[in-house]
Amino acid sequence: MGKSQSWIKRAAGETERIEACFSGFAYAPHSHDNYTLAITTHGVQSFNYLGELRHSLPGEVVILHPDETHDGQAGTDAPFAYRAITINPVDVQNVLQGASLPFLEGGVTRQPEFIQIAKRLLSEFDHPLEILEQQDLTFAFAICLQQATSKCITHTSANYHALKRVREYIDDVIAIGSSMPIDITLDQLATISEYSKWQVTRDFRSLYGTTPYRYVTLKRLQKAKVLIERGLPLAQVAFSSGFADQSHLTRHFKKCFGTTPKVWAKLNQ
Repeated sequence: MGKSQSWIKRAAGETERIEACFSGFAYAPHSHDNYTLAITTHGVQSFNYLGELRHSLPGEVVILHPDETHDGQAGTDAPFAYRAITINPVDVQNVLQGASLPFLEGGVTRQPEFIQIAKRLLSEFDHPLEILEQQDLTFAFAICLQQATSKCITHTSANYHALKRVREYIDDVIAIGSSMPIDITLDQLATISEYSKWQVTRDFRSLYGTTPYRYVTLKRLQKAKVLIERGLPLAQVAFSSGFADQSHLTRHFKKCFGTTPKVWAKLNQ
């Protein structure tokens, strides 16, 4: 593994799984709206998280909570490498059914249950994950995370089924939408949930880890990542994923993923 080597490889299949290697600086401060479950495979993976510099050694597992700012860098002069998967808070919430999302404050764990789950999710990169296996492991992740943070878990006052209707509406609109910006308003979401629009924002974040607006933005960005990895020109990526222009895409992309679309395209070459 060369000292100046930096690259990202995507696993087979539709699930967001990557293997990456970086020397020195990797990611600027950013936050994304999924859980990240990663296992360090080489070197020292360091990142600022919740006001402290954290370090993950080979075999240790990193678990980042949705919407929490973090960065990424090598902890030594040598490169570091890891494998990671994103886990949608929606899938976790489908297991928890109304509990607030579990939050592992330290960000790094050696707990055997998490290591086993991470290895099973991330060991086979040449073959897609079987749907049933992924669902099984997502369930195990949600339960294990809830048990590991049981002292912090509370049941919210949010109406789980009402907010589920809101989330499904957003998913449906984006799924059938054209390349034009998606027109979704808080007033619409309030009507669907029979909440006030401010309650929608507060309770959606409690259940799914982010606001409705950022949830919509993330959906667009996930589409943009796929198009970038297919080699499409960035101006076309921006238009096809619902952003006003390339600079609009770049601004949101870096805020969410800690790097620019140009750098992401280069790393995926």
